[in-house]
Amino acid sequence: MSLGIIGDRQLLCVQTFDIARHPSTAVGLIPGCFVAVSGKGPRDANESGKTSWLASVALLLGDPEWRMHSSGPATVADLLFEPQTAGVAAQGYAPATSGYVAGLFAAPDDVADTAHTVWMKLSATATYVEVRHAPGVHLATAQDDDERHHQAAEIYRGLPSASSLGATQYATALYGPVPRCLAFLTSRGKRRGGPSLLKLDTGLFTPAAIGTALIGLTGRTSLLDTDASLRHDLSEAEHELQTSRTEDADSHAIEERALRAVTQRSSAREELARAQDLWALHYARGLLDALERAEQLQAALDDQAETLARARDERASAEAVQHALEDPTRLEHQRDEAELAKQTAERLLDQAHDDELSARHRLASHNQALQEAEDAAAGARGDLDDARHEAQRAHQRTVACEVRLAETGARLQDARNDLSRAEEGRYGTAGRTISTLRKAGISATGLLDELGLPRAERSAWEPRLALYGDAVCIRSSDVPAARRALADQPGAVLIAVPDDTDGHGGGPVRGFLDALATRMRLEHSPDTAVDDALGLCVLGGFTKPFTGRAALVDRLRTEVAGAEHDLAAAHRLCDQAREAEAQSDELVRRLEAIALAAYLRSQRPALERELAALQRRTAGRKQARDAAESALQQAVVAHATRALQHAQAQSVIDRARSVERQAAEQYAALEKQIAALDIIYWQEHGGSREAALRALRRPTTSPPVVGGQTPQPERRTESTLRQRAGRHLDHAFEAVGIDTETGAGAPTTALQDAVRRRSNLGDDSAGRPVADATAFEAPARALQDWLDRFADSDASAAQRIAAERAGRADRISFGEQKVADLRESLRTMQGSIALRLEQALDDIEDALATLNRDAGLYGAELHRALTPPPSLQDVWRCEVTPYWRRSPHGPLLPYDNITNSAQEKLFSIHLVLAALLASPHPRGRVLILDELGDSLGTHHRQEVLGALARSTREHGITVLGTCQESLLDDAAEHCGELLYFTYPSHTEALNAPTRMFGYDANGERVELTMDTLLAGRAWW
Repeated sequence: MSLGIIGDRQLLCVQTFDIARHPSTAVGLIPGCFVAVSGKGPRDANESGKTSWLASVALLLGDPEWRMHSSGPATVADLLFEPQTAGVAAQGYAPATSGYVAGLFAAPDDVADTAHTVWMKLSATATYVEVRHAPGVHLATAQDDDERHHQAAEIYRGLPSASSLGATQYATALYGPVPRCLAFLTSRGKRRGGPSLLKLDTGLFTPAAIGTALIGLTGRTSLLDTDASLRHDLSEAEHELQTSRTEDADSHAIEERALRAVTQRSSAREELARAQDLWALHYARGLLDALERAEQLQAALDDQAETLARARDERASAEAVQHALEDPTRLEHQRDEAELAKQTAERLLDQAHDDELSARHRLASHNQALQEAEDAAAGARGDLDDARHEAQRAHQRTVACEVRLAETGARLQDARNDLSRAEEGRYGTAGRTISTLRKAGISATGLLDELGLPRAERSAWEPRLALYGDAVCIRSSDVPAARRALADQPGAVLIAVPDDTDGHGGGPVRGFLDALATRMRLEHSPDTAVDDALGLCVLGGFTKPFTGRAALVDRLRTEVAGAEHDLAAAHRLCDQAREAEAQSDELVRRLEAIALAAYLRSQRPALERELAALQRRTAGRKQARDAAESALQQAVVAHATRALQHAQAQSVIDRARSVERQAAEQYAALEKQIAALDIIYWQEHGGSREAALRALRRPTTSPPVVGGQTPQPERRTESTLRQRAGRHLDHAFEAVGIDTETGAGAPTTALQDAVRRRSNLGDDSAGRPVADATAFEAPARALQDWLDRFADSDASAAQRIAAERAGRADRISFGEQKVADLRESLRTMQGSIALRLEQALDDIEDALATLNRDAGLYGAELHRALTPPPSLQDVWRCEVTPYWRRSPHGPLLPYDNITNSAQEKLFSIHLVLAALLASPHPRGRVLILDELGDSLGTHHRQEVLGALARSTREHGITVLGTCQESLLDDAAEHCGELLYFTYPSHTEALNAPTRMFGYDANGERVELTMDTLLAGRAWW
């Protein structure tokens, strides 16, 4: 355990300045012994200043009872010199606003090298306590008290400011976490001492207070502080976690509302988009319906026009008949005209029959072509462009295979030709040379053709012969003729052999070979023929022999076999490529048939309409022919029966006028119906017929998309589409909470007004397009404008909310992990604290039992209950009840059991000493006991003082105990030093210099400070 900056140094000297009535002379201490503190005031031992001096020493040593972490710092001002309490003579002095307590710490055996001085400045105002320190001896050594006071301020200012420590820091920094000093004082300044371990008999010290005090004496309080800090951190972490969870829940609710609003707007957008699509389809369907109805009405109008024209013609004919009946020549003329009209009508009827027949043939041919295309397209799947590309690639592969086949065939033929020439001795350049020479009547053979080398000779001769592969052997006498014959073949190599040889075998060239062997020597690794005269090197190492016709023929036969194998493989690849090309062409043909069938199907309605029109024309012309025949018959009859026909003509005229009047009325009605269709309105909104057909997914006159699939056409009526669009628009309003009747819930006034106008206009199913458009488009546009405001935010809302939720989830997860970690740390720490506190109390109990028995008593125990905090807001409870046996065979009784006060005093001191001795590093610690002899008789005084003396000697602690005059004789036998404070009279402002007594080498008591006091100087 750390002992702080001071370490194991011991307090050797104390010097005070403006502290109570004490002078500034240094007070030396003998460490590791019992130091008796006594004195004399004006009348008795009281008012000598013992307690104030001990309180200042306790403050210097960091006594916990000064409570520097709470109200203690402000109470230190009570230690400063104050004339009201100092005495009558001090009334002329001003109260001190600051003062100093200086302490010299060192190893007693090596003061010079280990000295370290601590100065504490006390102030009447904040900052109340400030501590500085430095190695070495830094005490005021001036001749008189005033000079020492002036010197004190300079010494303090001269100490390093970086070493400054505050009231809450200095004790731990200087002395470590375990208290260096335990002080039991009747007062500290003006604050009276409370219950203490030395006054257990008062009954004010509870087991919980005893446990707290013992823990503090052993230096384990920091464990509880750390535990409290950790529990505070855990409480904060749990609060932060709960806050995060609450904020997450609140944010989640807000986000859910936002997401519901986004979902509602998304639903509204979908419904509105569907409504707008249906509204556009309603325009397209309305346009097509209007155009189709207009065509029907126009056809009916044309029929009525024809009826009207026929009626007029009939009336005109009848009037003409009447007029003709009045003039016989005119009747004859009309008969002739009727004959001519009949002939013309028959000719037109024949033409109409021909046109109709032609149209029937075209339609039949069209249907047959459609059927053939559908049959040809059966089972085909895929895209035509892809199929065409694949067919083109297949064709290219076929062409490539055919080219490869041709090349392979050519290589095979070349290989066979080479083999044939090799078998005849005419291969290669040497073969061409031989052929040329034979044409000139010169016999020649290739050098290498007849020259076979044994295997063992190849490495020796192949490098030498490598340059002569094209050489030809001829007789020496044929050389001039051979040169002339080979004039057009540069590079030909001729070797002349003697004329008396036959030119075959190795004999004729023996001389050449001998010369070659002589000229080119052979080297190895690798085999190399070297011509030193030419600086020529030819490397050997040929894998196959290249001399002799048999070797050449074998090699070329191998090449022929390889070429034949390649040709067979090329045939197979070519067949496969042709088959793949045929399959690709077939797929293209079928897919083209699909496209053609689609196109033919789109064209068939036009042909059918054309045939229907021709059929109507034929029927009309048949009627015209019949009318012409009837007119001819009437003309003939009229000519024969003029009077009768005059009356009949009048009847026809009347009937024709009636028909004419009815036709005119129907014609006018049809024109009104056509005008009511309002074609221009539908065209303005629906566009062209082609656009409407495309919108409704119906065939158009445009060529079909090759390879595309035919979509299902839209079959709903214009009214259904219009009503569906209105319902989807209502759904869009309802999705965002808008009442479709009153507009209540609309987010904007414009949208609410548009909804109300829509409700007022209603849905006119009878067909009032302008009103319908207003009822739909204005509210739809207002809703779209409102939805567009949220388009960007809605698009990112889900992602943003997801990111925020993920961030909060991470924070909650982090908080949960932090809480779990802190809980685990707290559990571990509390387990460790329990073990260490139990061990500390065990050590105190052992030390207490030892002290008790060493004092001749009968044993003591500490009964304790250690309870960790049940919650984060509670504290540790350590309840310790001291038990001790009053008689040899008596029971263990608790400390608060009424007994002899002297025994209780002795037991209290034993308990304090046990706590002091059980703590780590007891050497160097200081125990201050005020009013040591209270309640003690002579026998018990010896026991108490003996126990204190033994403890100081055995464990190196220093005990400062105040002793009244009655106790001095007893204390003299046990103490190692006596400090004697003297305040002679109230007429004096300060005490006399403190007197110090110890033992000389012979063990006799001497006054330590005699010489120094007489000289007015400090001990050092």
